[in-house]
Amino acid sequence: MPSALKSRQGKPSVAEMKADLQRLRKPTAKCLEEIFQRYHQACLSTSPQMKEIEVKEPDVNWKALVMSLPPPHNKIVLGVGIRKILLAETECIYQGMYRFHVVRLDGSRAMFDFREAYNDAYHNYKDKSFKHDVELALRAAVLHQLVQHKEMLSKDSQMELVSHISGVVLPWEKAVVQHFPVTFQMLVDSFLNEHQLHMEEIKLDFCEDHGYRIKDQDLLDKWRIFHRSKAHYRVISTEEAMEQDHL
Repeated sequence: MPSALKSRQGKPSVAEMKADLQRLRKPTAKCLEEIFQRYHQACLSTSPQMKEIEVKEPDVNWKALVMSLPPPHNKIVLGVGIRKILLAETECIYQGMYRFHVVRLDGSRAMFDFREAYNDAYHNYKDKSFKHDVELALRAAVLHQLVQHKEMLSKDSQMELVSHISGVVLPWEKAVVQHFPVTFQMLVDSFLNEHQLHMEEIKLDFCEDHGYRIKDQDLLDKWRIFHRSKAHYRVISTEEAMEQDHL
């Protein structure tokens, strides 16, 4: 009877075969969390902060990760194929939000949230929302109201906007609308108390423009009505905004 050991000579071991299979799978959520935190910290540790950094992790099967995103978003993100992966600040109303971005073979980009790829029984990303993501969605939901306020002031002052702090005349692109004297966070807290909700309980959907949107349309409408009736603003410069604790 031939030896089992002899029959396996020259062939990969079980451990080697498992390693080969592992390279075909998406990485674990813990692995992605560690990668995100490492590159995110690298962006924040410089002065000024880096807007983006290339993620160089040759052992990560990025295609498998992207294809694990909910359809049809997975195919949209993948596009014509992956050239490289970046961790980059998102182009949205809330500064300091970083996400992974696919740079496709044709040079185009697509943002994705790796947590969307782990919607299964072993992970609880979907059980509750993250506070920063909910705040992003809440701000995005009322962005048009701030723009309308800015347009109204610009029209009333014949195209000139003035800082309420310094009195300096501001061009449109240098003028920031700030919630004042009631802060945005105070408005959110009041709204949540009125509806007996916690931030983490507000369900979100992916939004191509702002990252996230409120999933419950009825709750979204109520928030917009509440914000329009309660919010007060002032205009300040972008430089002054950088010194503020809240907008």
